This record gives sequence, structure tokens and C-alpha cells, in this order.
Amino acid sequence: MALKVEALKEIRSFYNWKLKDKGLTEKQRNEFLKALKIIEKKEQLGKKLKHKKFIPYDHKEVFQNSRKGN
Repeated sequence: MALKVEALKEIRSFYNWKLKDKGLTEKQRNEFLKALKIIEKKEQLGKKLKHKKFIPYDHKEVFQNSRKGN
């Protein structure tokens, strides 16, 4: 399931808002912090993948060409 960047930003802002709540238990606070770390990793991964281009090539052809050269 792919999440859009806008959805991640909304979730992150909601979690930050919930962390400001004084009535949270330590366990709840830790869960929100873990989720925020995961969201940050997803956003960084999305930025890295956004700039990469997939260049397909035929693996069989490359392998056969390398054998013909020998």
C-alpha cells in the first residue's frame, strides 16, 4: 500500500499535535515517537527514489555479448 506524501505530512502533523497532549501515558508517547521516526524514513526514501530513473536492459543479451567477446 503506497501512501502519498501529503497523507504522510498530515499524519505527521497529527502525531506532533497529539504529542503536545499532557494526558498521554509514556507508552502512548513512545508509540507516537516510533511512528514519527517511521514516517520520516518513508519520506526520505520517497525523496531518494523520486530522483532515480529505471533504465531497463535485456540481461540475456548482455550475458551473451560478454560470452561472445571471449
